[in-house]
Amino acid sequence: MDLLRWRVSVIAGLCGLVVVASSCGGRRPTPPPGLTEVQLAGWQAYIDLNCASCHGDDREGKRSGPALTGLGRYWTADKLVSYLTDPDAMVKADTRLAYKAEKFAIGMPGHSGKSPGYENKARAEKLRALAEYLLIDPPPQGR
Repeated sequence: MDLLRWRVSVIAGLCGLVVVASSCGGRRPTPPPGLTEVQLAGWQAYIDLNCASCHGDDREGKRSGPALTGLGRYWTADKLVSYLTDPDAMVKADTRLAYKAEKFAIGMPGHSGKSPGYENKARAEKLRALAEYLLIDPPPQGR
């Protein structure tokens, strides 16, 4: 009888672990519908580079990073790629960006400096795709 109770306890415990483990980690992001192949690659870059941690799942902005909406008013894909490659150089050259940079204490992620950019973290094609995704306005929803 003790062996039966032990087996039932072990099975119940394992089932509980499976339930807890399956609920950990949150939901897996899914791409919004209607993206072109390049935009889909850009969305994947947004996920891979963890942009949502500062800019929000739907690019709505957070305390740690500005909203990434309406970018087409100020940006082209080429300028975005340049910014993503070397944010500090772009901020120094543009007073509007300098003002924005002052509002957010956290710079673009990297291993040194406030805003070292993604030059060593992503290939140019990935940054180009990310730029194309960021220029979609309004940002696609659906994660």
